[in-house]
Amino acid sequence: MNGPASAVDAIPADLDALDRADLSPWFNPFLRYFASEAWRCGGNVRVVREAGAVVSLMVSDPVERVASVFSRSRSIAEAWVRERGSLGMYSDFPFEPRGEVFEILLASLNADLPPYRFRHPIRPVTAGDLPAVLDLMREVYGMVNERWFEGLSDVPEAGFIAEAGGRVVGVGWISLVGTHARLHSLTVRATHRRMRLGTDLLFARLLWARRAGASDVLSEISERNDASRSIAARAGMRRVGEIYFYPPG
Repeated sequence: MNGPASAVDAIPADLDALDRADLSPWFNPFLRYFASEAWRCGGNVRVVREAGAVVSLMVSDPVERVASVFSRSRSIAEAWVRERGSLGMYSDFPFEPRGEVFEILLASLNADLPPYRFRHPIRPVTAGDLPAVLDLMREVYGMVNERWFEGLSDVPEAGFIAEAGGRVVGVGWISLVGTHARLHSLTVRATHRRMRLGTDLLFARLLWARRAGASDVLSEISERNDASRSIAARAGMRRVGEIYFYPPG
């Protein structure tokens, strides 16, 4: 994938610039973290600079074959999307043919969460759980970058699992950057869906984030995923925008 002609491979000094960059209405607090994680997992990080400032960031995963582009410039984002090649790509902008819509959902943790009674035991992921968690995520998603699980204790991630019959049947992750949190990678085994496991995992992560000092939490959920959208609504998450996923070109 080539992308904009002015794009260059990011260097460590660009991380400081990302702290000051305004590239997305939703993900600015996470830009440095996304770039650092892409490097950690063997991915690609490229930037476009204008007058010394970073005006676009592209991060990609070589195993899962997915990328995200962040830019306030529609023309730069379109160049990335048009040249995405064998990667699926997320962008804030809609282009033709229109990509799959993912809702951006946000909840404030400064207010009380809705009352909730857990249906199933939920506990934090431990190092010993990782082989079973990886097997579950492979079962649901197919290709998973195993390097992401290496060194998790050194990055601001927390995971929670649900078990049934001695097996891991559900897992959900949350990133914390400063006072901002992001929910991602909710995974429930097909045989255990519609049992409120997803709701339990959502509330466990929200409660953890609030205790950890987060003021808000966001998530991206496909418009096609009615079950996950319904779960988010139970927790008081509201739609504030959308992004678009473009399959490999």
